[in-house]
Amino acid sequence: MSNRTTEMRFGFGKNWAEFVEKHLSEGTIDASRLHLADLLRTDDLRGMTFLDIGCGSGIHALAALRMGAEQVVSFDYDRDSVNTTQRVREHAKSPTNWRVMQGSVLDKTFMSSLPKADIVYSWGVLHHTGDMWSAIRNSLIPLKADGVYYIALYSSDNYVDPPPAYWMEIKKRYNLAGERTKRWMEWRYMLQFHFLPELRAGRNPFQLIRGYGTRGMTYWTDAKDWLGGWPMDFAGFGETRAFCRSEAGLTLANVRAGEGCTEYVFTHPEYNAHWRSIIDARAQVKLIGPFARNGGLSYSVALPHLELEADCAAAPRRSRLMLYEDGAALGLAHSMHAHIRGYGNGRFSHWGRNLFFSASDGSDPNTNGRAYAYCERF
Repeated sequence: MSNRTTEMRFGFGKNWAEFVEKHLSEGTIDASRLHLADLLRTDDLRGMTFLDIGCGSGIHALAALRMGAEQVVSFDYDRDSVNTTQRVREHAKSPTNWRVMQGSVLDKTFMSSLPKADIVYSWGVLHHTGDMWSAIRNSLIPLKADGVYYIALYSSDNYVDPPPAYWMEIKKRYNLAGERTKRWMEWRYMLQFHFLPELRAGRNPFQLIRGYGTRGMTYWTDAKDWLGGWPMDFAGFGETRAFCRSEAGLTLANVRAGEGCTEYVFTHPEYNAHWRSIIDARAQVKLIGPFARNGGLSYSVALPHLELEADCAAAPRRSRLMLYEDGAALGLAHSMHAHIRGYGNGRFSHWGRNLFFSASDGSDPNTNGRAYAYCERF
């Protein structure tokens, strides 16, 4: 790898500055608030300290304030992101309980100086540090014993066709390209991975772009963020859960998979009454075979009574069903059916009247001796 490639770093802050200048609105802030509330399973953060690592635009920190957080601390390595977050803080009339600073999650001394947080939040950041596992380890330093650890990492489970190596090469080319070539790459990405697949699925691709609102972002902001994001690492569901368990004894409390980033919510339920009550209420329903084989590593079982809660063409991420293997949540919901057949590894999809799934090791669930169960609303 050339020195130029090694030293390059995408200007996330400039991308966020453009977004805030053109698109900051009460609608984008509320979209972020709703997204936070959905994964945290609460919209009430009163009395809590919220730490936003790699704050980017600052919109998520503002959303936490709108949810009643008592103290919000935001920091970013990128000076432009710090400046943009300051602008959003000023938009919110510069609340005194929101502190914005520059710092690095790879700096253990800096991380140790931060106040202990009830919620440590880092969305799509830690995999861009150049040392993802050290970044995760350091980001756990300020977490309270009963705190909630909410991170989102680019998924090696989802990026299999094309694989991570393909995207690493695309990102290098994008960062080294001139402005005209970057625009061409953005349009090509949009056509290849969003526009044409939506057409083939019988959906309106323009509706996808116009209605794009994940965490308050716009489609083109997200596209530039994805193509440019460098440094870059990918993480799998299993290795991320195992790492957080071994490093800090954390239990997976919530997960959202099936898109570019997998979102994780970890906690110590023995200390956190909110999540303990949610986890204790998750009744597991045993799946009874035989399971029908659908080709490759995919098997299925009918769940007609849950059809109205299942994913469908109009709502491809509606289901909150979780599949368990021997009591462990498999996590990889909303997987593409081709990926379930071709890659297995516990991927599953609750679609229409059926649950399509694979065993964690690609074995036949009819004969591998393992117990499978589901929870309707994880």
